[in-house]
Amino acid sequence: MSGFAGFYGSRAPNVPVPDAFFSVLLPQIDSLVELKVTLHLFWLLARRQGVPKAVSLDELLADQVLLKSLKPGRSPRAAEDYLSEGLELAVTRGTVLMVSLGHSETAMQRWYLINTPKSRQALERLRREDIDPSEVVGVEVGPIEVVRIYRPNIFTLYERNIGVLTPLIADTLREAELTYPVEWVPEAMRIAVELNKRSWAYVAGILKRWESEGKSSGADRRHPEASGDPEKYTGGRYGHVVKS
Repeated sequence: MSGFAGFYGSRAPNVPVPDAFFSVLLPQIDSLVELKVTLHLFWLLARRQGVPKAVSLDELLADQVLLKSLKPGRSPRAAEDYLSEGLELAVTRGTVLMVSLGHSETAMQRWYLINTPKSRQALERLRREDIDPSEVVGVEVGPIEVVRIYRPNIFTLYERNIGVLTPLIADTLREAELTYPVEWVPEAMRIAVELNKRSWAYVAGILKRWESEGKSSGADRRHPEASGDPEKYTGGRYGHVVKS
């Protein structure tokens, strides 16, 4: 085991990590690779200017500090495989958002963002064509014709955050997806988890309240960036390419 001489003095920059990481997310993570990738993204993106903040897959593949930390000493697997695994787990969990941009289907570049209100807002604006892709990823990316926004599907979110997925619950989730705008169910789940109310009954209660009172009221007050207009989820040039 290598020794550690201790942290730097007070002048060294600190990395902000949301409280929910320790109270909600950390108890769920059972993969060391996922944990390392997630923490490295917090560290890497904290050093970026502007909001939102994104990092490309190419940059992560060239990050020797990250790759060295991911691969156990004598493992036959390549460090890049561990990186791919960690990113997939983080995106599936919903900690990290991923968007692929390119001038064609065969020339796509992946970018990763921490799942914050600002990031979600930026990706929604990108889907609606209200923002240039370069404003989301922070660098000039040239002409973009294809956008793919990846979100964890509703069944994965339920199993990760609420409980065991039964056939009855699966049917209920499908019905909810057809009834409400695409962002409502994941956001309602997120609110339920934050309040430690891990039940579909509580999630359904939030959804019904939004439907009857409008999404800007009630449980949604802590998420002012969201809009209750269902048309925002179905319009725009990239509406047909948003993936779960």
